[in-house]
Amino acid sequence: MQHWKLTSAAALALACSTPALAQDEDKAVYFSVMGSYIIADDARDADNADEGIVTDIDDGYGFQFAVGQMKPHGLGFELSLFNDLYETGEDNGTDFYRYGLGLDLIYAFGDRQSFTPYVLLGAGGAYNDVFPDDRDDYDFYANAGIGMVTGPLNEYGMKLRLDLRYVYDNFESAYDEEYKGNIGVEFPLFGEAKVVEKVVEKVKVVEVEKDSGLRDSDGDGIVDEKDNCPNTPAGTRVDGEGCPLGDVVALDGVTFEFDSARLQPNAETILDDAAEVLMRYPEMLVEVAGHTDSLGSDAYNQQLSQKRAESVRQYLIDQGVSAERLTAVGYGESEPRATNDTEEGRELNRRVELRIQN
Repeated sequence: MQHWKLTSAAALALACSTPALAQDEDKAVYFSVMGSYIIADDARDADNADEGIVTDIDDGYGFQFAVGQMKPHGLGFELSLFNDLYETGEDNGTDFYRYGLGLDLIYAFGDRQSFTPYVLLGAGGAYNDVFPDDRDDYDFYANAGIGMVTGPLNEYGMKLRLDLRYVYDNFESAYDEEYKGNIGVEFPLFGEAKVVEKVVEKVKVVEVEKDSGLRDSDGDGIVDEKDNCPNTPAGTRVDGEGCPLGDVVALDGVTFEFDSARLQPNAETILDDAAEVLMRYPEMLVEVAGHTDSLGSDAYNQQLSQKRAESVRQYLIDQGVSAERLTAVGYGESEPRATNDTEEGRELNRRVELRIQN
């Protein structure tokens, strides 16, 4: 049987670029319009009782306009203008109104090009227009909430948006048990969904000029500078040094942790070279053969050699070699390469080989 040693093969490739789509994430400015439903604080009824007015304020409605910059996977802000209506249940036009302007900080948990949840926290000022008019006043409000926005739904970048907010209103006796739900649409103003040029590397095989220093005279895939076996006949399978493959590949240097099938770190470099050669010849079928020394029982050595062969096979698969091309067989101590009477000989017998089947 012939043996050969693996080294890294040279690659002949150039990088090229291609246009791609990307998002200009720094300027995702948008405009939104939302309708609101409000669950009113029960205290709004009591505040009207002092004026001799019997009201039944259970809920309210409104709308909200906003301009903001909610950054993908990050913190943004939103300036909003809203108008809320609280129905009193009276027929004499005594419904209550609240007009406000506020600023919210918003943190997005997504790329905003697909379903993206967010949280918000903000505050602002409001003007309350109530009955009688001498109760009208400006006040402070704060809100906190959670929400979600979809990805773009059409060519204009329209998105659906929904949020739920807890609202604290400092008007009169202060209302601290109000909740608002908003639902509506959002449109990009500028900067979002911008097409930019992005470089994507590809591998492209090119012709090599004769005097470029990367000449491959015998066409075996190994440049002359690293080809230790020049003038290889056409169609011959070669290793990483350009020499013909034998029937058996001795993976010298592939070692394992003591009494284990776990590969040592130094084995990965050798197996990477082996995987590179195997992928160069996709039609080649290979048996991964595991061997041990004679220490221990025959049954144990057989089992250990099988596990080590399977470990090498799996590593090669992980590097891209097709699983259908590889089999793993453990031979235990049955095929020694040297005497088992010395430590040096036993070390040679503890090995993994690749046996070419076709």
